Amino acid sequence: MNKNLLSAAVCTCTIFGSVSVLANPTMEYASNLRYRYEYFDIDEAPGTSKASTARLAVSAKANLTSSFSAFADFEAVEQIFEDEYAVPFISDPKTAGYPTIADPQGAEVNQAYIAYNNPTYKTQVRIGRQEVMLNNGRFISISAWRQNHMSFNGATFSVSPSDAIKIDYGYLGRVLRVTGEEASNGRANMDSHFYNLAYSVKDVGVLKTYGVLLDFDTELVNSTDTFGASFEGNMPMGDMRFLATLDYAIQKDAEDNPREIDQNYYLVEAGVQISGISYLAGYNTLEASSATDKFITPLAHPHNGWTELFLNNPSLGDSHGLEAAYLSTTGKMPGTQNLFFTGFYYLYSPNTGSADYGSELDFSLEYKGIAKTLLGWRFAKYMADDLFEDALRTSIYVSYTF
Repeated sequence: MNKNLLSAAVCTCTIFGSVSVLANPTMEYASNLRYRYEYFDIDEAPGTSKASTARLAVSAKANLTSSFSAFADFEAVEQIFEDEYAVPFISDPKTAGYPTIADPQGAEVNQAYIAYNNPTYKTQVRIGRQEVMLNNGRFISISAWRQNHMSFNGATFSVSPSDAIKIDYGYLGRVLRVTGEEASNGRANMDSHFYNLAYSVKDVGVLKTYGVLLDFDTELVNSTDTFGASFEGNMPMGDMRFLATLDYAIQKDAEDNPREIDQNYYLVEAGVQISGISYLAGYNTLEASSATDKFITPLAHPHNGWTELFLNNPSLGDSHGLEAAYLSTTGKMPGTQNLFFTGFYYLYSPNTGSADYGSELDFSLEYKGIAKTLLGWRFAKYMADDLFEDALRTSIYVSYTF
């Protein structure tokens, strides 16, 4: 934690009144060990990436007073076997051109913050390095699938003045990306802000309005202002539930961004949940009118397919942007208690132009409930048309919490 954040923590203590530290602060500890073997093959690539990695995360929380606490989270990622794979933004001649798997080796303090919690006023303040997830992670995420989670140096504030209203605000001064400190984009300083206002209606859904104002010190092309509104519906209808999501955001270039950006994001999703299984149909668009005038999400985890080929908003000749139509289903496997599945089928096309990008099929199984152990398998197959090449990405993993 840097000096500025420590000073802010002291100020926070002063703002919320005098602090009487417990004579014997209570401590809480948690650990998680996760092993994953990931295979990623793209036609015409010079090699196939195979990553066999283990992640150890150890956390400790000190309850200093009835309201104040300190939290630290350390994570280490180690390659278990001599598999070769390319890590984004890390140059290695041996794996040049290989498909990328964003699981670099290394160790770091993932989180270290001071927290204030007041359940009476439903208020929470965190100052220091922390994981931040804004709504569904479309604009700010921790990228929990990757072995090295993304975190931020900054301050966040949350308050619920009533059961129906929740207000979130955050200041982000530095991002620590999943690619690690050796990657050219692994760390980035910024002077960014976000907010989220949510209003809940029982048995109807949640209406939100949000803003993400990014001001990067050196990654100037990522400096943007994004404002949006969404509705997440979850309505009972007899023995089933109706599910719906509507999301719209507008984005413009900000601060010293040399590019002109004026684009939109849309998401429409609808479906039902029957006997614990959800069935959804959706459509989302990341607009673009050129290779530089396009909607971007530099702090998000990958959406639109587990191959992660659409991490960035694509361009191909005079075709730009992304439209993704999809069907999905998720829930507990019928006749089981601990086996869960998820499936997606995507059709991809550009927002402007006539290209046909391709399609993708994703499927996963997870078994939960054996002595804090989770077993999983994930499969993704991209069928190329005009964009990229055919690709297959699959993983097996086991996680144990102790």
